Amino acid sequence: MSRIATLLFIFMLSFFAGNVYGQYSKDGYRFEHKIKAPRVRRPIAHELMLDPQGKHLIVTYSSHPTVVVLYDTNNWLEKATYQIPKWFDLSNSFMGPKGKFLYLDFERYSSKYRRINLQTNEIDTLECYETPRGCIPKEGGVPQKEVYTDDKTYYIAINKRNRRDILVFRKED
Repeated sequence: MSRIATLLFIFMLSFFAGNVYGQYSKDGYRFEHKIKAPRVRRPIAHELMLDPQGKHLIVTYSSHPTVVVLYDTNNWLEKATYQIPKWFDLSNSFMGPKGKFLYLDFERYSSKYRRINLQTNEIDTLECYETPRGCIPKEGGVPQKEVYTDDKTYYIAINKRNRRDILVFRKED
């Protein structure tokens, strides 16, 4: 009887080990880092965005207020955290051309943007015509749950089993 229990235990252990390994695997990439969620009311990651220069990973957590966290892509450490009063969509948000400002969509049906100065951490509200992009029609977007850097060196994704964590994979040489 103990032999059957031992074999059953080994089978279950190998099955669960395969499942755990599967969440940390991506073809052509190796797991490098896990970014833990900040201490917020509902620490569920909603969307990811990389700035065009590749310096920041922008992640939204929770809602009412939405927590926006900037991570430094050199070391994956938290650089800044902002609380935005209402829910918004990162698909219509963008970084300024010099990387000094982050423009966040104000609300779903509004033409306004919230501008975050990344150097002084000041947040103000602008009309769309005051932004570098101007007034372009907003399109509904699917939340980005995974992103690649421009050079495909990194693959970054929200963990499907634990949406609190962000998984970072580096391309294998």
